[in-house]
Amino acid sequence: MVKIGASILSANYGYLKDEVKKVEKAGVDFIHIDMMDGHFVPNLSMGIGISKYIKDITNLPTDVHLMVENPDLFIPILANDADMITFHIETCKFPFRTINLIKESGSKPIVALNPSTPIDTIEYILEDLYGVLVMTVEPGFAGQKFITPMLKKIDRLKNIILKEGYDTKIFVDGGVNSETAPKAVEAGADVLIAASAIYKKENIEEAVMSLKASAKFKK
Repeated sequence: MVKIGASILSANYGYLKDEVKKVEKAGVDFIHIDMMDGHFVPNLSMGIGISKYIKDITNLPTDVHLMVENPDLFIPILANDADMITFHIETCKFPFRTINLIKESGSKPIVALNPSTPIDTIEYILEDLYGVLVMTVEPGFAGQKFITPMLKKIDRLKNIILKEGYDTKIFVDGGVNSETAPKAVEAGADVLIAASAIYKKENIEEAVMSLKASAKFKK
């Protein structure tokens, strides 16, 4: 089954505990936390303390997405509060070192690729990763339109993973909704992350159910 993650980037921060509990009740598989530094991406979001807060109010796994220039600085601090840690290959000089740092911290390593970043930049680390996050929008802001050519990227990545016999999961983040979800799954996605498609809907439970139903399509 395709897993669904709720990105709190589009949640109402004034009622964050309630917002987390809503998606938990709705049946999402994990909480996705975007941390932005205003340098790697042109936006600022939650600080490192938010991951501990989320961990304290939910039993769901958490995925901290580091959209920052130097992820290695934050990984040890997040060690006890993130089940998965996602870093961008574009920010990383020594990816094997970063992957090992995440593993030693007790989290699962995921690498993110911006839309224009080619797959071959992660060819030699693919086997060591829990997952690859294919960004289907330019990172930094919620509510953007899904970049359709990224379906080819997902498909090519899936073929490489299958050919090599890896167990690496493909995550997709950006513009995911009930229309784009089945296309991403058909291309090879294992995990879908949604922000606006969940939190900008009047009925969150119905939104999650709709997303899950659309994602059941299998190639």
